[in-house]
Amino acid sequence: MASTAQILANQQNSQLSTGPSTPEGKLTSSLNSLKHGLTGQTVVLPGEDTKAYNAFHARLFADFAPDGSQEELLVQTLCDVQWHLERAHAIEANLIALAHFEEIPANLAAIENADQRNALITAYGYEKREMKLRNLQREQGRLQRALFRALQDLNAAQDSRRALVQTAFIKMTEHPEQAEPSETEYSELIPAPIGFVSSTEQFTETPPID
Repeated sequence: MASTAQILANQQNSQLSTGPSTPEGKLTSSLNSLKHGLTGQTVVLPGEDTKAYNAFHARLFADFAPDGSQEELLVQTLCDVQWHLERAHAIEANLIALAHFEEIPANLAAIENADQRNALITAYGYEKREMKLRNLQREQGRLQRALFRALQDLNAAQDSRRALVQTAFIKMTEHPEQAEPSETEYSELIPAPIGFVSSTEQFTETPPID
């Protein structure tokens, strides 16, 4: 057990540690809380809403109710890819919006109608950043394909799992003498998210009524 002197020394030493002091160290520290456990890569960037990401993550896992590491990884992929896709959409809009804060040609600035002026400035901004926007749109296409593949793989994995459960269910109802697992084994075979709640009592023969 620590003595009073050791406790006081530990408290004094803790006051000396104020965390990273360099810009690089502070950036690294700020990103630590924004990494998820599967890949260790940063998903939510500084300035983005971490609470919104966590809420979206929770909704996806609640909706898809993944069972096993494969399904969990696919749902995580859906979450991260969709988050990146939303970021790409925001960047696209922001690139165009920048044109409204930059120096514009005199003929555009002279337009009196505000709606017409803003529409033409937007078109001007798109034309000025055409190459950047094309690259961004290609990235959006890549993300959309990745999202579609992950959703397909997740649906296939869950359909396969449900088919196995259904096959086991039919076998136990039609041929209870061939497969009589314990109640614990059966509950593991048919997880709750699928909607089956049962026990082996339902598959035992009922004594004939005299």
